[in-house]
Amino acid sequence: MAYGGLLVFLFLGLALFYPLGRILALGVGEGFARALTNPYYWERYLWSLEYGVLSALLTLILALPLAFSFRRRFPLREVFLALSTLPFVLPTPVVALGFLALLGPRGLLGVDLYGTKALLFLAAVFYNLGLALRILLPVALNLEGPLQAARVLGATPFRAFLRVGFPLILPALGSAGLLVFIYAFSAFGVPLLLGGPRYATLEVEVYTLLAYRLAFPEASALMLLEILTLALAVALYLCLKPYPLPPGGLLPAPPWAYALGLGVFFLLLFAPLWGLLLRLDLGALASAWASEDFTPLSLALGNSLRFTFLALLLALPLGVAYAAAARRNPLMDLLGLFPLMVSPVAVGLGYLLAYPQLRGSLLLLLAAYALLAYPLLARALLPALRSLSPSLLEAARVLGATPLRAFFRVEIPLVLPALQSGLALALAAILGEFGASLVLWRPEWTTLTLAIYERLGRPGEAPFREALAIAALLALLSGVIFYLLDRGRGRVG
Repeated sequence: MAYGGLLVFLFLGLALFYPLGRILALGVGEGFARALTNPYYWERYLWSLEYGVLSALLTLILALPLAFSFRRRFPLREVFLALSTLPFVLPTPVVALGFLALLGPRGLLGVDLYGTKALLFLAAVFYNLGLALRILLPVALNLEGPLQAARVLGATPFRAFLRVGFPLILPALGSAGLLVFIYAFSAFGVPLLLGGPRYATLEVEVYTLLAYRLAFPEASALMLLEILTLALAVALYLCLKPYPLPPGGLLPAPPWAYALGLGVFFLLLFAPLWGLLLRLDLGALASAWASEDFTPLSLALGNSLRFTFLALLLALPLGVAYAAAARRNPLMDLLGLFPLMVSPVAVGLGYLLAYPQLRGSLLLLLAAYALLAYPLLARALLPALRSLSPSLLEAARVLGATPLRAFFRVEIPLVLPALQSGLALALAAILGEFGASLVLWRPEWTTLTLAIYERLGRPGEAPFREALAIAALLALLSGVIFYLLDRGRGRVG
């Protein structure tokens, strides 16, 4: 697997570290001085911090009791578990359109929250709840033994949780909170479409500087400030180690009481998606399909599917090679986390600076998609690979298989469900990619997410209805792909 590690390292060098180095070189000089002396940019930075921290706290407040609910065995448990992750894999324009359909200026509820903090925090919780749940649930399942021991020693259920359960789950809470912070702090699509200029995050500000002022030095400086903050968060994330706990099983529950309660919960949680579907106009969908004023939906759909397929051809071998190399190599494990620290807008900006001769080349766009998708595939595959017994591989080697043949004929079939989950995450990430696509955009490359943004940039009811129709189609496409491949089995490692 040494060649696999070399392949990933080479790709990271060309697709991540060199472009980031160009950002660093440009941002440290004149641009950094301008950014540090401008109170407006500090205001954007403090708001991004506030958005990241409060989003993480609100998500954990909801995710912790939800994780304890899923410790029980009840009908439709796996379906609800799969549904909980669905918002995380939805493209950001779809989520934004869902909230606009419900709580926007022309929303179904008649309450206009557009451009408010409340709407941004609601969207952040909706988007990240499933991610936090996937991290907390495995630890919550293993807490039953320690909690039972505390109860036997005379502690009440509340005291047992407070004195035993909570300290044991604290590292997982920290990990989940830090990941939500990272995603919210570097959020782009949701703040851009729901926050307006007043609540622009650093990521949105960087895009504005590039798109409207061509201010590369200042944009690079802000991106550098963002990368430093995210690096600190990732360092803290790596310091958090879970306590070793004996494996636990599912607890019994009243058969339908839990299913009914969680059904009502998910009905309310998915209200933005219901709003999107209720506002769906088939006439607008037909109009968008062959639009003459905007990119036709037929072209955008074809581009999305074509780019997703091509990028997956890069992301799949990279993800498998990285997971195989990182399972016993802490340095490779650390290297593989770097793409998660860098925002899509930063990736796009880095490519424009590092490879000016390739501007307008499809290769840059596909490399950006693969870079942002392969870590998701690998993080889903890693826990399964690490849980395999080394004796299985040794047995294959004793029977004459080469290391490569043993890996593909013995290990990969055993971790196929985890690989399917990783593929689902990677596919959803590529299909809904928005930030890098916007920076590297060419008119003939318009994807579904860009087609939505294109229509939202034009005032009027007709473009808004077409945007809603495309968002509904994209949500359906992402949801079906994710459910067919994952079905709630995935873990994040």
